[in-house]
Amino acid sequence: MRTLIVSLLALGSLLSAAQAPQQPKAQPKQPAKAFSILRTDNQPPISLASYRGKVVMLIFISTTCPHCQEFTKELVPIANDYSPRGVQFVECAVNGGAAESVPGFVRQFKPPFPVGYNTQAVVDEYLQRTALQTFYVPHAVFLNRVGKIVGDYPGESDFMKNPATNTRAELDKMLKPAAPAGKKAPTPAP
Repeated sequence: MRTLIVSLLALGSLLSAAQAPQQPKAQPKQPAKAFSILRTDNQPPISLASYRGKVVMLIFISTTCPHCQEFTKELVPIANDYSPRGVQFVECAVNGGAAESVPGFVRQFKPPFPVGYNTQAVVDEYLQRTALQTFYVPHAVFLNRVGKIVGDYPGESDFMKNPATNTRAELDKMLKPAAPAGKKAPTPAP
């Protein structure tokens, strides 16, 4: 009888565990393949692999989007502050006619970083998205020094409610020195 009760209790535990919703394990996203940004004026494409060893902030934009234009203006001083610290900024326009509109966008907003373009299909493949998912811009992606995506912030995310402040916070976190195994990282002086 005791064995039957123990068996029933064990079976009940297994059944309730099977019915409990399983939380997906958080894993950093990784790009499906290499990604290049096409350039205008016969310039060679920009390969993200060429930035290995640097922290990269990749921003997908539409050259005609007012939010993207404003974010680009906000990124100019941020890029000036963080580029000397090993951060590479790059924008990729995904709107129709981007190949023609990128040069005017660059002349107007004068970003101190490369701006190019690619198709939405290529961007979706890189970000491992389906064509059925709505793509809101600006869309910020942060890559660590080995090229792995560690932050992916679509245009409708909370990140974009205050993108300049959030960009600095994300970069500060990524640039923080790693603590030796078993030790805490030193607290920076105020």
